[in-house]
Parts: sequence; structure tokens; C-alpha cells
Amino acid sequence: MTAQAQNAEHLIDNYQLQRSGNNVEYKFVQTINDEKDQTQRVFTQRTFQGIPVYNSYTTYLIKNNQVVSALASDGFNSNFKTADVTPTLNLNQALNNIAHSEGLKLITEESSQDYGVHFTKEETSELVYYIDKDQKPVLSYALSYRLLKENQNDIIHIIVDAKNGNILDKHNTTLTCNFDHGAFHNENLATFNKADWYWLYDDVNNAASPQYNVYKLPLEAPNKGDRSFADLSVSNTVASPNGWHNIAEGSIKTRTEGNNVRAVRDHESIGYKTYNSSTNKVTIDDKDYVDGGSNLNFDFPVDFKIDPYKNWQAATTNLFYMNNMMHDILYNYGFTEENGNFQKDNYNKGALGNDDVVALAQTGMSIGVTNNATFATPADGRSPRMAMYLWNPPADADINPLTINSPSTIAGNLSVSFAEFGADLPTTPITKDLALVRKSETDGTAYDGCGTITNSTEITDKIAVVYKGGNCDYVFKAKAAQNAGAKAIIIVNNISGNLAITGSDPTINIPVVGLTRMNGDKIKKELENGVTVNASLQHKDIPYSDGSFDNGIIAHEYGHGVSNRLTGPITNAGCLSNLEQMGEGWSDFFALMLTQLPGDTGTTKRGIGTFVKNQPKDGAGIRPTVYSTDIAVNPAKYSFLKNYGNSDSPHNTGYVWASMLWDINWKMINKYGFSPDLYNGKAGNNMTLQLVMTGLKLQPCSPGFVDGRDAILKADEQLNNGANKCDIWQAFSDRGLGYSADQGSPYSRIDGTEAFDMPPKEVLNCDLSTNELKASTLQMYPNPAKDMVYIIDKSIKNDIKVDIVDMTGKVVSSKTVKFDGQKGSVSTEHLPKGVYILKFETDNGIVTKKLIKN
Repeated sequence: MTAQAQNAEHLIDNYQLQRSGNNVEYKFVQTINDEKDQTQRVFTQRTFQGIPVYNSYTTYLIKNNQVVSALASDGFNSNFKTADVTPTLNLNQALNNIAHSEGLKLITEESSQDYGVHFTKEETSELVYYIDKDQKPVLSYALSYRLLKENQNDIIHIIVDAKNGNILDKHNTTLTCNFDHGAFHNENLATFNKADWYWLYDDVNNAASPQYNVYKLPLEAPNKGDRSFADLSVSNTVASPNGWHNIAEGSIKTRTEGNNVRAVRDHESIGYKTYNSSTNKVTIDDKDYVDGGSNLNFDFPVDFKIDPYKNWQAATTNLFYMNNMMHDILYNYGFTEENGNFQKDNYNKGALGNDDVVALAQTGMSIGVTNNATFATPADGRSPRMAMYLWNPPADADINPLTINSPSTIAGNLSVSFAEFGADLPTTPITKDLALVRKSETDGTAYDGCGTITNSTEITDKIAVVYKGGNCDYVFKAKAAQNAGAKAIIIVNNISGNLAITGSDPTINIPVVGLTRMNGDKIKKELENGVTVNASLQHKDIPYSDGSFDNGIIAHEYGHGVSNRLTGPITNAGCLSNLEQMGEGWSDFFALMLTQLPGDTGTTKRGIGTFVKNQPKDGAGIRPTVYSTDIAVNPAKYSFLKNYGNSDSPHNTGYVWASMLWDINWKMINKYGFSPDLYNGKAGNNMTLQLVMTGLKLQPCSPGFVDGRDAILKADEQLNNGANKCDIWQAFSDRGLGYSADQGSPYSRIDGTEAFDMPPKEVLNCDLSTNELKASTLQMYPNPAKDMVYIIDKSIKNDIKVDIVDMTGKVVSSKTVKFDGQKGSVSTEHLPKGVYILKFETDNGIVTKKLIKN
């Protein structure tokens, strides 16, 4: 490996010398030897007088002992001649400035769990040149710290001016997706055919194999289908050679823990609050894992009408399953050990290991966070954190504990607040008449309960009603009602708003709840008029939607880890912090790709956000539109970024990027077909997934849209000899990222220039792709071929013309093929081995197909 790296560095030194002489300083950062692609990726970083320029990397691709690609970060026009080389502030002074800006103390003790800016000996800092908006190099400290405070435990990456302590750039490495994405609706689920998914479904019930009752792919959420059992036949034995339950020291766990992920419930948010990527420590109690027993049987009940905490074992099992599936599927497309994937033990295959995913199910509620999903991606060798939250219950869910049964004029369900003391509401309702608490004293108000109760006989075996106010506290009111024989007490607010009932008394053993003044006054009016008011008090579970059951959300969040690790060197977790980066788009893409069905078409509407948002499965979702290749339905284009503006969330930027990738996917499917087999398939969707994964590896640090486009085109050159360049260009140009498009600075969303043009013919002749059928019934086999290929299309009734074109665009054969009404044939025995495009001129239009000749 060392010899290979040295040889790669020598090649790059010569490459740079030929192009720029000795004018640019740089250092070698990392070399990744990718056995799958038989390539090397080498990362260099620009320097000045030995000081690195922040995030100024060049990604080189070396294949067959040649530099075949060199994609650089934003080309800075900085003048370093007057740049400072010695900092004015030391690191500790800079850290104190950071702590002051956060309004917290600086903490350097590793074991501390106090609120503050944590920077321990495990953390590192680097003196760098940060290029500001005026292209001026600013000598700075680049570092990360743990920000621990109420409701937040995140790793913050920051750039601090080493001269004056000003904060130049700040980025939270935890990516938050609240309300901006959700489940991935697939309207063609009715076409699901289990036989098409044999690679995921093995009906042999192997008692010796772990069993997981989960929402198996391609299902992505409970509103799309039922759970079924998966065993380890769905795993990738190359990616997970020892199964899903082995850990680094070689033992097998019977719980939701293994080499790829630790999945636990986190109802008290302890895992969330104690997660520390710098030390790879997180507090997880054994009881919070799901244990499948010695038989590894993870079969637990689910009822979405009850409190989701009661479903925690099933939820955590599904989270464990889906994280392992993401690991195993994407391993086939290059997210391997040497490329920084998430594994505790890397089996001596490269990189550092010790970075299995910490996946927290049902977290956040205890610290007041819902409607969210997050993923924190540190550098290689540190465990990422996936946090799955609860989402709002359905609007029509019966969650109100108080029901007024009569009279009909005020009947209905009412929400209440709960006291800090007293008994919990029972699951069997307390159904009683209501009684106002009256007192003999004249001070305060008549029903404040602060005095001698005069109507104890009315209150006995009733639900007492008393008002806030008077010269006594809530505990006094409740104790007096209990002593009068009440079975429960309702305390009504005397002002608008909800009521917070504080206090403590362990001798109060009846339920105590609060009610708003508006609703309480309605009850009081009826009671004062002598009308009997009957009510029921009952504990009712709040059926929050649970993101841990939503495979689309899990795939999206895991996708953040993939795009962060594959962009730039795996030693750097900050290459997707610029404004025009497309992280949300890649994450949407991964989720959509893993839930495609054979019956889908490009115009199948793929909405976002139906399960956790409690929408019907044909709901519009919460992206600007559904995903579709139909421009009238999904009009996303590059210029939308300007309209969104720099202050907009990254989710809209991602929506535009994912729309472009989705178009590429359908061009590839129309050309090469669809395979549901994400492990072994070779069809268009598999090829698209590989193009995007390889593109992530090739693109520079801090990419913009043009960078991402060019990286995918480079990936097609590497993987397919450029056979799909025209299709890829067409997909991008249709949405404004054509040949003349200019992204401007990747640190801005508003300075790009849209263009819809294709490359000029002297650069790339795409005439073969014009007039191509959007969806053709023509099939060609075998492919790869040796001496003959056959063409089948029942819709073609006449002879067809076939041109065979090599990868330079030269027509090497042109002939007419006789068609018998269904089938024709083309001889390929005269063709040298290689890749060709076959252009078919049919009655229905022009169809092109890629052919590999063996």
C-alpha cells in the first residue's frame, strides 16, 4: 500500500508540473486504493508556506498508472504574498472567544457532562488559511467542539480568525430534517410482485437464522404495506461476513447490536445527550437494546393506535434492520471500508473502523423535540449518530382525556393539563357527574376551594370542579376535594391559556387535571343552572407517528453519512458545509432508489412525507412538488436556487438536485431496464446508483451543481467508457444545468447561471440520442453478446434500420433487419470487443441501446 501511494504521488507531481509548473504549493492528504474500481483516489490540499488552505482539495483519480481525472475545489484567486503566517491569538484564546459567543463555559475535562463548549485532548485543531468572500486569505484556526446545552448535543465545526478571534464560518455537523422530508410515497405499490424481489425474500423459515419482523424493502413505511419476516438471507455476506450481530471482539450479541450499528430506544434522551464522537462514547443501558434471545427472534407487536413507546421493541428492530440494509446494499456500490463506511471492525480492509452507527429510536420527546430526524457524521474512526424522533399524531386521533358526556350542548372531548402530584388517570374511565366545590368564606371567588367546603355531600363520589385563585395553592384545593370524597378533581384556570399545576403531596391519591377557562366556564354555567353534567376521565395514549418505522426517512438520514464520507478525504467531515452543496438531494435520491418498483415509470408521482405527516398515501407531501420526470408536474430547475436564496434551507436545494438525478435514473432505466436486485442487478437503476456513488467520490470538496454534474459525467467515463454521456447531459440540460451553465461560487445559491444547451458537436455528438423514444418496448438480448443479438418488439410490423456506432461516434455497421412481426436478429461476430451503441430506426421512432461485445 505504501509503495502504491508513493507511486501515485509521483504521478501527481509529474501531472502538476506539466500543467502549472512549481507555482502552486500542495500537500498529499490521503490515498484510497479502491479494489472494486481498480482505481486510486488521491487527495491533495493547497498550502502556502506549509499552512493548508481550508477545504482547498483536488481529487485525483488514477487508473492503469495514469491520472485520468483531477477535480479541484473552487479555484481561489487569492494573493498569498501578504498573508499572515503567525497567529496573534493562541488556541486557548480562540477557544475562549468561541465559548463566549455561545454564552457558555469552556470545558476541557473529558468526563464532564456539564453544559458548555467541550474541547478535550481528543479534539484537534489546525492552523489554516480561510478564503473569505473577498478572496482574501485569513490565517485562522479550524476546529470542532462539542456543544452541550439544553436540548442540544452536537459537534460544531468552526473557523476562527487567528488575529482577532472573529468567527468566520460555523457549521453544525448534525444535519436536521424537521418537517422537510418524510416517508417516500410510491403510488404504484399495487404492482408489487414478491417474485421480483427474491433477493430480499426467502420463504424458507430457517430457525437457526435471526428473524426480524420488519417493514422489508421495498416497503418504506407502515402505510404502504404490512410487516413480514426477514432473516440473514437478505444480508450481503461480503459486506457483513459475520452477520449483523457480531462485534469487534468476535462475540455474537443476541440484541440489536453488531458490527454495523447499535440500535437502542432512547425515551429519556440519555443516548442523545451523552453521545460524544470524539471519544466514541455514549451511555446506553442494556435494557434499551432489543434482545431476541438465544434464537435471535426479533418478533414484537405493533399497534399504531397506542403510545409509540409501547412499540419500542418493534421500532428499534426495524431501525436495526434498515441500517444494516443500507450498509449492505451501498457496500456493493463502493461504500466500503477503505471508503469510510460505518463499521466497528474493518477486517483489515483499510481505513480506521471503530465507527458503527449509533441509532437512537424514539429519542427527543423528553427534551421537547419532535417532528425531526437527524444524522451527525464525524470523520472516519468516529461513530455517527442517527436520531429518529416521534412526529405529531393524526389530527383526528382521540387523545383528549376528558369527555363531557352530557348535556349535549357542551358534549365533546377536551384536552387537559396534568398536575405534578396525584394519581395517574386510569385506562378504565372514571365516569361521574361533576360538582362545583363551594365554600363558606366570602373572600376570593366562590369556587376557588380556599376555605371550608359546604357541599361535601354533593362532591362525594363525583368529579370535583374548582377554580384557580384565592389564598391557597393547588395542593390545598386537591386535598380538600379528596377529603370531601371526590374521585378526581378538575382545576379550571381563572385566566386564558393552559394551566400548569405545580406542587407536591404524596397523600393525594386521586387524579388532578387542569382545564382552560373557556371550557371550564361552560361547565360552570350548566352546573349553576342546575343541569347535571356527566363526564369521563381516562388515560388515552397519544399515537405519535414514529420515524423508526419509516424506511424512507432512515435511508435519507443514512444517506447524509454516505455523501459526507465520500465527498473529499474521509479524514474530513466538513466538505458539505457550503451553501450550494446537494446533501439533501443525495439523501432523497437514496431513499427513492431503494423503494422503486418494477411497475413504476418516470411519471409515477413520488411524494415526500406521507407516513410521518399522517397524509393519505397519495398526499402531496412536503417537498415543493412530488418527484417526477414530467416537467409540468415537477418543474424544478437550476434557477430555482436563486429564488430560494441563500437564507433558505438546504432541503429546497436538495429537491432540485434530486430531481435531476431522478431524471437520469429514468433515462438509464428506459435504456437498460429495471432490476429489483440491488445486490446483483446490472440494469439501468443499478447503473444510476453506481454513477451517483462514484460521482460522490470524484467530486471536489465543497461542490456546487456543476461540480456534481461533471463528477457524474466523469463517473460514466470511468465505469461505462462514456456510453451514457448524452443521456446524462440531456437530463441535466433539461433542468437548466446544461453545457453553458455556471455555478458561480459554491458558497452561494444566488450567483449561478442557468443554461439548457447540450455540448457542441465538436465536444460531444449526441445526434444519436435525439428523437430517442422516452419509453420503448424494444428488447435486445443477450447483452453482453458474442456473435448475435436478437431484437423483440411486438409493436414493430416492418423491417428496421440498425446502425452500430462505436464509442468515438463512428458508424461501423449499417444494415436493414428483417422483422417477422415479433423478432429480428443482428450479427455481431465481425465487431471487436468493446462497447457500442445500436441505433434502431423503427415505425415508432428512434431507439438506442448500449451493447457490450465480448
